[in-house]
Amino acid sequence: MPGILTLIIATGCSEEPEKEFDYNLKSAEVIETNNDFGLELLQKVYTSEDEHNIMISPASVSIALGMAYNGSETTTMDAFEQVLNYEGLTREEVNEITKELINVLVTNSKGNLLEIANSVWYRDEFPVKQEFVDLNVHYYDAEVRELNFSTLEAVQTINDWVSGKTHGKIDKIIESIEPETMMILINALYFNCLWETEFDPDDTSEQPFYTEEGRLFERVEMMTVESTFNTAFTDDFSAVELPYKNNKFSMFLFLPPENSSVGELVEQLDGDTWNSWLEMFSEREEFTVTMPKFKFDYQRSLKNDLAHMGLDIAFTDQADFSGISDVALLISEVIHKTYIDVSEKGTEAAAVTAIVFDVTSIGENSFILLDHPFLFAITENSSKSILFIGTVSEPSYE
Repeated sequence: MPGILTLIIATGCSEEPEKEFDYNLKSAEVIETNNDFGLELLQKVYTSEDEHNIMISPASVSIALGMAYNGSETTTMDAFEQVLNYEGLTREEVNEITKELINVLVTNSKGNLLEIANSVWYRDEFPVKQEFVDLNVHYYDAEVRELNFSTLEAVQTINDWVSGKTHGKIDKIIESIEPETMMILINALYFNCLWETEFDPDDTSEQPFYTEEGRLFERVEMMTVESTFNTAFTDDFSAVELPYKNNKFSMFLFLPPENSSVGELVEQLDGDTWNSWLEMFSEREEFTVTMPKFKFDYQRSLKNDLAHMGLDIAFTDQADFSGISDVALLISEVIHKTYIDVSEKGTEAAAVTAIVFDVTSIGENSFILLDHPFLFAITENSSKSILFIGTVSEPSYE
């Protein structure tokens, strides 16, 4: 049974004022289309995954794909725009809006830490076009490194970069580099935020958690807090919003009724549905939330998922990445790894996406008890960007 989706971003140590997204019509469209992409990706992953807990980061994936998009041309560029929902926008508009969004997401203030790091790694002597490098340096603040891919040190260097940017939560993204690999694009995100209202560890106790079939999974550590929260109740779910410090980020929890499943919630997800769900929330005082502590990591190749979403040409010999190099390239792999830790104090999460380029050939209640599989999402509130989204079916905390 599938589980959790995550997005993460990283930053430094000095405290800065929180930034809010400056909306205009086109930037609002990009935010919505990024969310649409993430929700569709979750559906693809969920329906084909056997893992009990799943976590993906739509933001990490879309940022990494955005860097690759800057090197795509002709029908391959069309495929990127269709999958990422960028039709009607110029490449410059997409880049400008993405740069602004990243600037808003990255946060370093008391109780909030969100960092984003991007990099471009290419085989020594491989002819990379300067315009491609310049676009990703300017708009994505990407680090660009030429490496001897034939050495073990190259693998270690890339993995060390990933580990550093995720504060050690994801220690590697690649196991080896194939002889035909010419370039690797990487996005890393790190998220570490405290709850606005923390759970008291003294109120944490072992309680039962059940499967969707109603069988006891096991007794797990359940946290409890009572405060004023935004909540929503429909026939399809009971839900609560848990804000992080300064209300810049929130975790949304959606619990289906016992006669339904978290899969049925995931099936409904698209941009319009997601927005309609968020509009249902209203403030409720003296509301009690009881939920499991959970911590896990997850990894998946997104190659097939993205191909099924319409990006299949990018993985074939018909791919056109002539914006990167005059040497014919295709995407051979999209590697995605995530990590999340939800405890009484807050949430720590990380995500890494690596794109590898090869040469061709209910009613209202006063409480919610999340004691069976549930959906969750973490958002940045000014932009409404979905940073993490997923499901928990078998929570554990070790």
